[in-house]
Amino acid sequence: MTSERARILGECLDPYTTDEPAHLAYHERNRRRGRMAGQIRIRIRYRDIATPWFDYLFLTQPELEELVRGTGWTLARSIDDSPMYVAVLEKQ
Repeated sequence: MTSERARILGECLDPYTTDEPAHLAYHERNRRRGRMAGQIRIRIRYRDIATPWFDYLFLTQPELEELVRGTGWTLARSIDDSPMYVAVLEKQ
């Protein structure tokens, strides 16, 4: 639950700004599996302790706009520092 004036700030990396063959192959595997190209599955490890696996999503600003469409949130603005950007989501 949030107030009517709630904001979400997030930093993201445009996953398509690469020419690294391993990254491009990972994007293609994701697409074949019905996942978004920039979706990764990771966990954090420290010595003999590890978190559960979780999904992490890198996406372009247009993909973010599409993802939040119909959720009551909108991409109000962004600060672009390619390939990184900071997104400001606000309630509609």
